[in-house]
Parts: sequence; structure tokens; C-alpha cells
Amino acid sequence: MAAMEYTSKYCKYCGQQRKFERPGTNHILHLILSILTVGLWIPVWILSAIKIGGWRCSFCGKRA
Repeated sequence: MAAMEYTSKYCKYCGQQRKFERPGTNHILHLILSILTVGLWIPVWILSAIKIGGWRCSFCGKRA
């Protein structure tokens, strides 16, 4: 299960200050996989840390 990151932002769709969320990165898991694969997992780790998709309003689900 991936961790979630939260922040507060103004949602232009709701017209109010709302809680926004995005999936987090499990760095310990990626570190273990990188060690076990002798570094071959590092590009996957970098791509997962970029957080493609960005922040979403937890009320309406729209992107920030």
C-alpha cells in the first residue's frame, strides 16, 4: 500500500480551500529493490519519485 501525501490548496473547481492528496513513494522498498537488482531498479525509483499525476482535490477529485 502506497503512502499518501497531503497538503492544503485552493481548488478552483470547488471554489474553496481544500485538502489535496497525491500518492507517495515508498523509498525503503525502492532502496531494497535497487540493492537486490544491483542498481537496475533505480530508473523505476526515479520515475515513481517524480509523482506523475500531481495533486488532486480530495473533495471533487480534480487536479490542481
